Amino acid sequence: MATHGKLVVGILVFPGFATLDIAGPLQFFEQLEDGIETILIAREAGTLYSRPPTGGCSIVASYSFASAPALDVLLVPGGKGCRSLFHDAAYQDFIKHHSSRAQYVLSVCTGSGFLAACGLLDGKSATTNKVAFREIQVLGDGRVQWVKHARWVVDGNVWTSSGVTAGMDMVCAFLTSLLDPSGSRES
Repeated sequence: MATHGKLVVGILVFPGFATLDIAGPLQFFEQLEDGIETILIAREAGTLYSRPPTGGCSIVASYSFASAPALDVLLVPGGKGCRSLFHDAAYQDFIKHHSSRAQYVLSVCTGSGFLAACGLLDGKSATTNKVAFREIQVLGDGRVQWVKHARWVVDGNVWTSSGVTAGMDMVCAFLTSLLDPSGSRES
């Protein structure tokens, strides 16, 4: 655990994020307030919008890439805004740095495009949004075993989901596996 005995979950945010890709998983993580600290991280701390520059849902990132603490879990959401950032050096550096130190890396929807563009899915099985499947598949350039017909895929410490509702289901499954690794409780 990164700090204070709590699991630190960092959620990447960017202009043009998909609201439910963040809000759905965030709700599940926040239900476990005693054991999990959830933080929002962006290139620069401050307010970001789902429809930039100032439209749609707003969300406040408390940490910048430079000020983000060590993470146990990195969650990378999708959204229309991520597509122009897949090859952005600052986003790639942040994702590579924190994913190499985190215990787990999760992506929701087209957030897997970030992971593929960074090479983090090389040699792994993964999934992504069905509508954007071909677009994201190209980012793996034959190095990723893309699974089209899956709600989510787990390969080692990397969890990827197909779409927003699948992302919420994935986070529930992730938390169940984390909190009850023996599988003794019903989901």
